[in-house]
Amino acid sequence: MQDILDLLLSNKLYMGVAAFVGIGLLIFLMKKVFKLFMILMFVVLAYGVFIYVTEDDPLGTIKDQLSPAMDKLDDATQDLQQEALDKVIEEVDKKLKKAGN
Repeated sequence: MQDILDLLLSNKLYMGVAAFVGIGLLIFLMKKVFKLFMILMFVVLAYGVFIYVTEDDPLGTIKDQLSPAMDKLDDATQDLQQEALDKVIEEVDKKLKKAGN
């Protein structure tokens, strides 16, 4: 492998051909990546249009589906919320008493 690199670096013609091949390979790969990116963007856009067209109110549908889950989550964490609120009130009272002294 080292012999091949020494041969390429010693001759300007070989180095030029290697650079030309490298640049061509880089352009080829960038074109493939760009095509893949464009296809991905088209799929995402098509999915968004599909959701928009098939639903009368897509945001309302999402809110309707999330609302029961949020209510369950709120009910499940009510005790934790109350404990956190009590701790905050207690800390504020302590700091106010220290500031008042």
